[in-house]
Amino acid sequence: MEVTDEASKLEAIHNESALAAHLAQRETLTGPSAEFCQMADCEMPIPEGRRLAQVGVRFCTECQTRRDRARGRK
Repeated sequence: MEVTDEASKLEAIHNESALAAHLAQRETLTGPSAEFCQMADCEMPIPEGRRLAQVGVRFCTECQTRRDRARGRK
């Protein structure tokens, strides 16, 4: 098998995995977005633009960034 064939196969597997993860996450974000951050020690207002851009958003940008970093996401 050629190197390009193997690379293409790995890329397809990666893309399918990433899409599945994205769809799974999107399914958990349902319902109206929160108007205020749901983080216990924050409770800051969530800007309308963020609420409209991200369906079902529960955290302000700063708190979401901290949660993502704690979960190993960048």
